Amino acid sequence: MTKNELIAAIAEETNKSKADVGAILTSLAAVVSKTLNEGHDVTLGGIGKLSAAKRDARQARNPSTGAMIEVPAKTVVKFKVAKDLADTVA
Repeated sequence: MTKNELIAAIAEETNKSKADVGAILTSLAAVVSKTLNEGHDVTLGGIGKLSAAKRDARQARNPSTGAMIEVPAKTVVKFKVAKDLADTVA
């Protein structure tokens, strides 16, 4: 499902305009990004939990050349699916 398809489905489900739903989704992305940058988790009821995790620097092998390369430390976003959603999809 694309973002436009999601917007259309939510608009139809809630009887809101596509413009309103699009603005809400854009705001949701901004709020989630800000919250994760501040070091807090975001729980979306019935969907799952987003959290930021730090990955240490490490060495890895370039698969095409076989050479060892340094992979710098970084922060990644992790997602844990909610039990209700996992049970529904399974």
